[in-house]
Parts: sequence; structure tokens; C-alpha cells
Amino acid sequence: MRLMSTKRHRQRRRRRTPHDGLIASFCKKKCSLRQQDDYSQSGARPRPGLDLPEDIYRHIHALMPLREAARAACVSHTFLQSWRCCRNLTLSKETLGLDGNGIDKDEMARDLISKVDGILKNHSGVGMKKLELNLYCCRKVDHCYLNSWLRIAFRAGIEELTMLLSLISEAEYNFPCSLLFSGSGKSIRYLKLSSCVFRPTAELDCWRRLKELWLTNVLITDDELECLLSNSSMLELLWLFRCNEIVRVKIPCQLQRLSFLRAGQCRKLQEIESNAPNISTFDISGSNLVKISFGGALQVKNMTIMCSYQPNVIWYSKLT
Repeated sequence: MRLMSTKRHRQRRRRRTPHDGLIASFCKKKCSLRQQDDYSQSGARPRPGLDLPEDIYRHIHALMPLREAARAACVSHTFLQSWRCCRNLTLSKETLGLDGNGIDKDEMARDLISKVDGILKNHSGVGMKKLELNLYCCRKVDHCYLNSWLRIAFRAGIEELTMLLSLISEAEYNFPCSLLFSGSGKSIRYLKLSSCVFRPTAELDCWRRLKELWLTNVLITDDELECLLSNSSMLELLWLFRCNEIVRVKIPCQLQRLSFLRAGQCRKLQEIESNAPNISTFDISGSNLVKISFGGALQVKNMTIMCSYQPNVIWYSKLT
């Protein structure tokens, strides 16, 4: 009886399909992956044969969209470390998956602020080069949050900063220029602000590397803007839109690299005087007549002038 049982067992083994081997292999792989995940959750390093250099993990992580990168950080210790050293952060309702239909706007705004706060507070402060805060959907953001986020960014040596607040409300938030006194803001190359009060002073020596300045619905005076420009010798682009405290824009000759200048819908603007020698594109729009003066050699090749309710003004001009 034992001999017959042994033979039947051998015959059953011979009749097994080739798929059994694949299933077994899959089970082994699944088990291996599960072990790797256990390693990642516990913080232990995986087997040497499966390990990759840290810079490769970071490169892979950097190529992911923000939502996928955040999800990967939730399940992998390696990607979590990469997330805490993320170089480029674009934080908005779209990138954080909060733009679905039927969501209450106030609830969405609270959720967005909470998520942004969590992400930035968990960042190590190492390696951050670009921070984009798109908060235009939030009617009001506690200034303590904004100050905290900017402090983290400046401490990290940020190079590109975008902070877009709601255009619906009046500019109330005072951009904390005091954070720049420590020298942590000297790395700024790109600055884009909206709906805030911006008061740069002569004591600030932090604009020498600034290449692009975008101000929308920002309160800044003539003297403050001139002071900033006189300390921004690397500036290539200047964009002023709805900056309603500005009456006169004076651009010094030190701005040898400035090639693009735009001023739009600045209600009190009366005069633009530029001594920058290499401006090639100049745009101006609004409802008021503005005196325009370009000193020195005229390098402007593309000029757009759009002045509403002023029938005697040339609205478009192209110089070649």
C-alpha cells in the first residue's frame, strides 16, 4: 500500500503544469518584496544586492509628480528621507489633489493650509532650492503660518520663491524682510509675490543674485523699489502689476542685464524713467497716461503700449 501511494504521489507531481513553477516564483518574489517593505518601514537597510545609491533614489523621486512622490514617501523609508530633502516643492490645491468638484471652498482652504504646514515642518531644511506656494484659493491665511514657512525656506538657502496669496482681498500680509537681514536670503535668484506688503530697505544686501522680480498686487513705494533695484545688478526681468503705491519707476544704469520690463494696471503710475541700456522688451498697460523715458542708447525692439480710454495714444509699436 505504501508503494502504491508513493507511485501515485510521483504521478501527481509529474502532471503538475509549468504554471505551478511560475506561481511559486511569484510567491517568492512577493515574499521578497514584503521583506523589503518591512526593511523600509523599520528603517533597516535592504539586502546589499538590492541596494541602490542614495542619489539614484533621489533622482527617481524627483521625477515623480508631487502626489506620487508623497505617496512613495509614506511606504518607503528611503523615499521618506528623499522627501525630507526635496529640492523643488510646488504646493497648491492642484498638486495636493484638493481640486475635486463639490468640495467646500473654506474646507479645502483649511485642508490645503494644513497639508502645506505638515510638508514644510517635516522638511529637513537641507537641499530646498525652489518653493512655490499657490494659496490664491485661500481667502485668508494666518500670518504665523506664512512667517514659519518662509523662515524654513530662507534657512534652507532657497533660490526660487513664489508666494501667491488671494487677489480678492487687499494686501495685508507684511513680507518678513527681517528674515533677510541674517544673510539667509542672499541666495534668492527668483522672487514672485502677490497680495502682500513689501518693504525692502537700504540695509538689505541680499539682492545681488536676483535675476527675476515679479510683483502683483503688492504695496511698495517708489523709494523702496528704487532701493531694491539699485542693489540688484544681476536683474534680467522686472514685472509690476497692480502695484498701486508706485507713482514713478526709476531704473538705474547699473542694471546692465535687464532686458524685460513690464508695468500693468498700476493706478497711480505717472512716469517710467529707465537708464538701463539693454532693455529689449517693454510692455505697459493701464487706464492712465504714463510718461516714458529711455536714456542712453535705445535697445528696445519690442514695445507694447495699451492705454484704455486714451484715444490719442499709440497702442502698439514694434521697433526694429
